[in-house]
Amino acid sequence: MMAGRGFMQWAANCRTVRLDVGVATSEIIVLGQTLCTDLSSITPEGTVTFHTVVGHEGDITVSVKNESPEGMGDTGGVTKMVAYISVATHSSKVDDKEVNFLFVDKSGDTIGVATLRMTAFYMSLDVDCDRDGVVENNNPNKGSWQWGPDGHGAILLVNNDCDDYLLEMDPEHKNSKIDGPFDLEDMSRMAVRVRGPETLPEDCRLRMWVRPDDKERLGIFNLSDIEMRRVGGVVLDELGNRHIIGPKAGYLAQVSYDLMMVRREEGETLFAVEGLKYPDRDFNGTLRIHLSLLKNVTVPVFEDTVIFRMAPWIMTPNTLEPIEAFTCQMKKSENLDFINDFKKVVEAAGIKVNIVLPYENRGDRWMQDEIELGYSELPGKKPMPVVLDSPRDRGLQKFPKGKLLGPDFGYVTRYDQNEFVNSLDSFGNLEVSPPVKVDGWTYPMGRILLGSAFPTTKYGRRMMRVVRDFLYAQQVQPPVELFSDWLGVGHIDEFMTFVPAAGGKGFRLLLASPSACYNLLRKLKNDGHGDVLCFEGKTRSGESAERSISDLLDDSNLKAESLQCQNDIDWNRDVMKRELGLDEGDIIDLPQLFQLEDGKGAGAYFPDMVNMIVLGKQLGIPKPFGPMIDGACAFETNVRSLLEPLGLTCHFVNDWDSYHLLLGEVHCGSNTRRKPFDFKWWNMKF
Repeated sequence: MMAGRGFMQWAANCRTVRLDVGVATSEIIVLGQTLCTDLSSITPEGTVTFHTVVGHEGDITVSVKNESPEGMGDTGGVTKMVAYISVATHSSKVDDKEVNFLFVDKSGDTIGVATLRMTAFYMSLDVDCDRDGVVENNNPNKGSWQWGPDGHGAILLVNNDCDDYLLEMDPEHKNSKIDGPFDLEDMSRMAVRVRGPETLPEDCRLRMWVRPDDKERLGIFNLSDIEMRRVGGVVLDELGNRHIIGPKAGYLAQVSYDLMMVRREEGETLFAVEGLKYPDRDFNGTLRIHLSLLKNVTVPVFEDTVIFRMAPWIMTPNTLEPIEAFTCQMKKSENLDFINDFKKVVEAAGIKVNIVLPYENRGDRWMQDEIELGYSELPGKKPMPVVLDSPRDRGLQKFPKGKLLGPDFGYVTRYDQNEFVNSLDSFGNLEVSPPVKVDGWTYPMGRILLGSAFPTTKYGRRMMRVVRDFLYAQQVQPPVELFSDWLGVGHIDEFMTFVPAAGGKGFRLLLASPSACYNLLRKLKNDGHGDVLCFEGKTRSGESAERSISDLLDDSNLKAESLQCQNDIDWNRDVMKRELGLDEGDIIDLPQLFQLEDGKGAGAYFPDMVNMIVLGKQLGIPKPFGPMIDGACAFETNVRSLLEPLGLTCHFVNDWDSYHLLLGEVHCGSNTRRKPFDFKWWNMKF
């Protein structure tokens, strides 16, 4: 007899079988299962007791439990005697394990025998659950997924690079085939391990399957089958090198696959699994793959399940080390001054510079707006850089696929043809904070920041919903929405950026500040410099842009518009202090004025110094062309005094004609690929 919690745990994996007196019943059993049979229902009349005869002592365990309702034992109620049978080792041939139940009358004679013959298999669907790069054997946690450094659960990478780039211009997750050994490196391994007789009973099938929704989210290849074909000299055709489960498995999407028994000693069939879609609004990132043993074709008598989680797309903040910088060269050398100054910043940072030529950019200079450079990562593998292509699709539309997509460089985009593309869909409107801690809650990979309309506004520009949904679904960098619709262009990089910094939290938030600018201008005037010209030699709309310090201070319209913008920036300041756990000491105000652009929102009145490129400790800042005091630009001097004590070096880049007058600056016209976080996303705590 067995009772208590231990029995309940043991009996939980039970499967009911039905025996009959005078009949030998054949059943299949998987190690770890227990077969349950009601002996009372087949007890011959006149039986006073029964005996159990086991064919393999020590291998087969039979436990009998009286499961009669409580209080019915002496009242004539129905007696329920139930037998539980388990086996310890797998079979070598069909029906080689036997149990006989002998029913005995009061004379001691056997008046009936019920025979159970079993074929025992070891079966397991296995993955790399402990995230060490090795598919372990029957890990007890394989059917669940847990975040954190002590967590568990297998991981899939969206296989969206292109290892056969010379042949195709699409990410590999769209072609449903294996493009060589480098393609396999981007896939996770999975194994089906079976030990027992060489064949299943005729009425049984071993089937791998996924839910219908998941067939478009993953693809599974049978590596053992592909290898056997190659060894046998079979040339792999389109069908021989395709998903067995997933889209285009053969010519149709498939949710299931029947496995053949493997006739070799280890009994292992190896699979490669590739991710096809990132987490999104309708997909939380978890995928289940099932292995079922079916009897009579449809009835499952055993099931094993593994869970994968799709690796998210991750953004990299300015505090991470740069690898390479990008910018565009325009026709007729119209941005040559910018290019020359930009190269000096990149050279000082000691990284590679990529100049996208006119035939590639097709007149589109706004590199930041077209793409966001991030990455995805599997345990034990080198992180894969992945470019997120914005829905703006202007002259640089072909650049992400045409020049970035390739071996170990992935590509993803989000676009809804039913939604109007607006300026806020450009990725100057998409940033990410450094790691922060907020009210005891840690965000070790920072938080995504994106600009939107004011929360209480019914109408206004917002980033396309499919893009926002995608960003929220990645989970590891929970987004914060800011108010940027007050700007004409509407990008958050027009009023904020982050820089690495000594001390404090290891970074500072820089904000554009009209108030700081007016304080600086008043100080300069009080020091006797009111007649000194700002923006000397520069033009705007065909007219001179020159204005004295006193003129700027006396311009009541400019002041009203700038201070109105200060209110909008301060609203965002408070949001970021709250959502990123910042103090005033973490924020630095850079002098800046704004003006309204013909009723279309605000824009920077002079080159917007917060709209900079951050390359380690080297900053490429728009040259403001402020008043020259004692041989130096007073705006530049002020900014240097704020940033250089933090260990940063300020380089001022001339972008007046080539970017500023077109409502953009250095950051808008450049982009940076950075090293991934040392922190592993699966170690996050939720």
